[in-house]
Amino acid sequence: MLTLLNKLSYTFNNLDLLYQALSHSSFAHEYMLDSRQSYETLEFLGDSVLSLIVIDELLAKFPALSEGQLSKLRASLVNESSLEKLAKSIALENVILVGKGELKNQGNSRSSIMADVLEALLGAIYKDSNLESTRAVFHTIVDLYERESGVVFYNEENIIQFDSKTRLQELTMALYKTLPTYKSRECEGAEFEVSLWLDSKLLAQGIYQSKKKGERELAAKILKELETENKKS
Repeated sequence: MLTLLNKLSYTFNNLDLLYQALSHSSFAHEYMLDSRQSYETLEFLGDSVLSLIVIDELLAKFPALSEGQLSKLRASLVNESSLEKLAKSIALENVILVGKGELKNQGNSRSSIMADVLEALLGAIYKDSNLESTRAVFHTIVDLYERESGVVFYNEENIIQFDSKTRLQELTMALYKTLPTYKSRECEGAEFEVSLWLDSKLLAQGIYQSKKKGERELAAKILKELETENKKS
């Protein structure tokens, strides 16, 4: 816990808020705590605070983008896949409190839970202090992520990658007059096998921690392949 706080460069006035932000409902249920002591309420608050911080940053960094482009870019940054990466940069999975069943299935490392807890953590900091302190902590997390990954978080190219499913639909309709479909089945360890089909033809498949992440990454992969083939012809 101290390692996390040191990474965030933040000291809580009310540690109960920190523990609530890190507590999954399975942990609260198992230890007979009030359900309000799990992270869901703080996640709801943190989602709104995070959106405000990101929108503010996008307006400053990309003043020439249209409202529609800014909306897509915000969506590409405030989503499960993106937030999971930020959560991993501060090793959030090591301090998430889950019940024994969730722990057995590595629920503390599940992308959806990590993203939710990151939002809850920001909500807790906002409730413990103010918007500017929360903004400073989020900037610290982004800086850590960028240094470790070498990837720029506020990147205009995210619009293209995030919108891959829509662009793939447009391309397959133009080329083949049909739409891609996605199938998924749950695997062991809270993972999903996701596949992408065009009519009865399997184009790609893989194992992912969430259905949405799998669909988006498969769409980006096939989109790139089809665009390359289309350029050659």
